[in-house]
Amino acid sequence: MIVAIHQPNLFPWLGFFDKMASADAFILLDNVQFTRRGYQNRVQIKGPQGMQWLTVPVKSKGQYQQLTCQIEINGEHEWKEKHLKTIERLYRNTPAFEELFPAVQELYRPAHQKLIELTIPGIEWIKTKLEIRTPIYLASDFQAEGASSELLSELVRAVGGTCYLSGPSGKEYLEGEVFAQRGIAVRYQYFQEEPYPQRFGPFVGGASALDYLFNDPLLFHWKNGRANLQNLTLEKRMCKP
Repeated sequence: MIVAIHQPNLFPWLGFFDKMASADAFILLDNVQFTRRGYQNRVQIKGPQGMQWLTVPVKSKGQYQQLTCQIEINGEHEWKEKHLKTIERLYRNTPAFEELFPAVQELYRPAHQKLIELTIPGIEWIKTKLEIRTPIYLASDFQAEGASSELLSELVRAVGGTCYLSGPSGKEYLEGEVFAQRGIAVRYQYFQEEPYPQRFGPFVGGASALDYLFNDPLLFHWKNGRANLQNLTLEKRMCKP
């Protein structure tokens, strides 16, 4: 059983969902320290001048030790209106705008107090649009303890996993022996983003999955570009401790 784990980011890029689709269970790491200037409260979308940020303002002054699940949104800013106006302006003429923009508006409609009240529903919505059936769990729902490899391996074990699917950067910090002690294999994701139709010039990778959804309503590249996942299908056979 393959398990992938990631922090709950704001409207993540396709690589995030590729990892989710390649796993049997996906855990949102909501009980670790919030990463300032990371992707938990911001993401890039493509505009006429290139990539630009959508950022949710958060109350972080003097609270850098807070966990992601505790981070509150700074409601003093008119950020929701700004986000929606930006999304509408950049994607108004895309193939899927009429279908998707009302749903995006609904994601912003509730009176969000905490950051995860926007990011997690956003992840669930994109997951549905990409037809991914992998179940999602919250790390905070388990009694896993420790840090880094210890915490990750305990979470994998908590959902009955036998293999941890890490992003490529995990090669720099994961301790394989910690997983091995728990009978868990470690494998690494390989994802190469396939170009899809975009506005404003040549394709630029790394944008929010929103960019993909608006530009490719038939999901042609996602469904038919699954050559990216062939190696991971093979990894599934290899993911044995």
